[in-house]
Amino acid sequence: MLRWHRIAVVLASLAMSVYIDIVTGYEVSVFLLYTVPVALGTRWLGNAMGAAMAVSGTALWMWADKVSGHAYSHEWFLYVNAITRMFCFFLTMVAVRYVMAQKREIATLLRAFSGDVPVCQQCDRIGADDGYWRSVESYLIEFGEAQVHHKVCPDCARRGYARAAYRDHAGQVG
Repeated sequence: MLRWHRIAVVLASLAMSVYIDIVTGYEVSVFLLYTVPVALGTRWLGNAMGAAMAVSGTALWMWADKVSGHAYSHEWFLYVNAITRMFCFFLTMVAVRYVMAQKREIATLLRAFSGDVPVCQQCDRIGADDGYWRSVESYLIEFGEAQVHHKVCPDCARRGYARAAYRDHAGQVG
């Protein structure tokens, strides 16, 4: 999607949120709809657009609340509600950025363990994108963030113990 298409979608979602807010009146709280343009703006266009949508959404929510005829017993209640909503909108920004960072991290892990992974036939070291060759253990720790624990597999245990038993038996016979 082109950048200006994304801007249009974000602004249209903000306008739709305001329209629905005005139509439903102050008795039905639809302020969560305002998180849609904040989330889309943050996801598609970055933190600046997300913050702009958070501030704009708060201001437009205040306007829609006034237009709908909502009368507060004290004027400062409107501002407390606005600050609460803006805080929610900024939390939406943080949540979107967190999910995006997690997605990037998972994609990096998947790239490290999928596709063509060069392995040396002689020493079994793994070649990474940075040009260095690492042991399997180092590669798992560095790119997979694994915690490597050394153990002996059943096949190696059988072979190792069989050789040890053979050596012990051969030493007793001679």
